[in-house]
Amino acid sequence: MGKKYHVRERAFLNQLPEWRAYVIAVVEDTTDLPACCDEHNKPGEIVFELADCRDDIALHFYMATSEERENSLYKARKLAEVANTFCQAIEREVETMNERQTSGHHARAAGAIH
Repeated sequence: MGKKYHVRERAFLNQLPEWRAYVIAVVEDTTDLPACCDEHNKPGEIVFELADCRDDIALHFYMATSEERENSLYKARKLAEVANTFCQAIEREVETMNERQTSGHHARAAGAIH
């Protein structure tokens, strides 16, 4: 029987896929493993990697003990929270810069008419 996954995704982080930046997220689904023995009580494959044009980072999510699982869940949630906040801040900054650029063009155009 082949492995199943909750998520198994690689995505490029730039609009141009020839640029290297990417994210890889993998969480193996161990739902169907029997709870009979230590052989089947091991965590599945978990991978979270980020890369930009030069560097890459792999975050580790340990799952062997209850404490490790709790910490891994905290880490995943905090990562998502910070990433969402960062995205909202970038969205606001893009709007601000676009408005400033647009109003600058209008001001120059108005000045040329008078």
